[in-house]
Amino acid sequence: MCDITVEIRLKRPQAEAYLRFLTNQYELLMAACWFDDKYRYTPAGFRGPRILEDHPHIAGLNRTMRELVKQLKEAGVPA
Repeated sequence: MCDITVEIRLKRPQAEAYLRFLTNQYELLMAACWFDDKYRYTPAGFRGPRILEDHPHIAGLNRTMRELVKQLKEAGVPA
């Protein structure tokens, strides 16, 4: 597997708005998968990681959000 690095520069208001957008998309996608029959018998503690494993686009949103939160905190912005 090849690692890909993406670097973007955003002004603080853009970063905060982008984080809100990513969070919204992540929550919508996770909710759609959470109640899917495929995960019906997956214990709740394992359901989230299983969904992220099965859906790389949701995992990508998750990683992007975590990095953005980290960068905002380093800049002194509560995220």
